Amino acid sequence: MAVFIDRVMFNILVKDLTTSAAFYRQLADFEQTYTSDWYIVMTAPGLAGLEIGLIDQVSEFTPRSAGGIPAGGFLTLVVDDVFAAYQRAGELGVEQIEPPTAQAYGQTRALIRDPNGIVIDLSTPTDALPVGLSGGGTPNPEDPPVDQQ
Repeated sequence: MAVFIDRVMFNILVKDLTTSAAFYRQLADFEQTYTSDWYIVMTAPGLAGLEIGLIDQVSEFTPRSAGGIPAGGFLTLVVDDVFAAYQRAGELGVEQIEPPTAQAYGQTRALIRDPNGIVIDLSTPTDALPVGLSGGGTPNPEDPPVDQQ
């Protein structure tokens, strides 16, 4: 008997529900679709089956085996403009780990850390980003080219 997936959700243990929800809403327009005093569900715009859950790290409903320092994983958000997303993350005051850099596998990737310490890979297909394009608009000849390291 086959098992069919209804939706995919990644749960993040958070220190502060309000701050974390605001971060994801402001970074990538996530929509808050469920709210309780210990848990918030947010959906990516236009992608109803792809969700993140924000769960109070000290809630009685948080699996104790999930606690501790996050290790061995990261969240990837494929966005239309990695440069704009990275800039927005900086405006939100989160740690910027790595600026947008073209990768050999065809994505331009930037790394940030959310308010709870989760590493987020912000990516855009490199061929969708004309060299010198910053912030999703028209090419600016004064912009540096995408870092090809």
